[in-house]
Amino acid sequence: MNTEVISNKDDLKKEYKFSICTPCFNSSGTIESVYKSLDALTYDNFEWIIVDDASSDNTFEIIRDIIEKSDFDISCYSLKENRMVTYCYNLAVQKSQSEFLILLDHDDQISSNALERFLYYWSEVPEEKKDGLAGMMSNCDDENGNLVGTSFKKSPYINGFFEVFFDDKTRGEKFFCYKTSIMKINNFPLLDRYVPESVVMWDISASYETLFFNESLRTYTKPVVENGNLSFLDSFEYANGFRFKFLQLLNNHLNKLLLRPYTLINFIYYYTLYSFASKNSVFKMTKDLNGLLLKVLFLISFPLIFFICNFKKR
Repeated sequence: MNTEVISNKDDLKKEYKFSICTPCFNSSGTIESVYKSLDALTYDNFEWIIVDDASSDNTFEIIRDIIEKSDFDISCYSLKENRMVTYCYNLAVQKSQSEFLILLDHDDQISSNALERFLYYWSEVPEEKKDGLAGMMSNCDDENGNLVGTSFKKSPYINGFFEVFFDDKTRGEKFFCYKTSIMKINNFPLLDRYVPESVVMWDISASYETLFFNESLRTYTKPVVENGNLSFLDSFEYANGFRFKFLQLLNNHLNKLLLRPYTLINFIYYYTLYSFASKNSVFKMTKDLNGLLLKVLFLISFPLIFFICNFKKR
């Protein structure tokens, strides 16, 4: 794919402590404020990777001006065809050259002390525990300074992302800082134009825990319908991507789901629903599930789920 690259880097092989990655599309009204928040960071060993997803406004021209005036390293990959956010994330992860990777949306801001706070909490982890951690996760505030969602039940706190979500019932937008090496192995899958970002979190949480702490290090701009935010997309337009989300949850977390039968049945239902929507056969649905037990559970529940799906169509 034809991609224009602009950068102010003097050393293309330089490695950083952090890569901060921002996908953007028609972001002319917000990308400057993202830059200003990065320019105010009190820790400077980072790179900013921007992926402009074929914006039709003057986003790219604004980014070019930002790069010319910036005192920190920026690379922008300007796509000539719109590929949507999953592709942008994937490309940014591929291009990152750092120990830790952070995703920062095109209309959000990062706290000036965020990188130092991540480093502080990481330094407090005993060395023998670091190999088992994917990274760290903090809270977010909204534009009015209010906590988005709920706090973690303890801080600092080491647990799996799966357990924090399903057992602790922690909700709301969070700000993650994960090891780049782990993100590269578990990069955003490109099997559909959109795959939920949480797929990466679920996949990583099958093998690693995360360090959670109750500080808000990102200002999260709440989605607005009029802006075409992805929070309001029709999931059935990207049925392959959502099917993959539930397939991965079932395949990677069955041992945990067996202790949570309601959640297990719920995941099987949505896996079946999106499999139908993406025109997969029952044979294919069964084949893609790992292990005899999961296949049997799926086949036992399939007649009821099939009935429910057809009843809802009516």
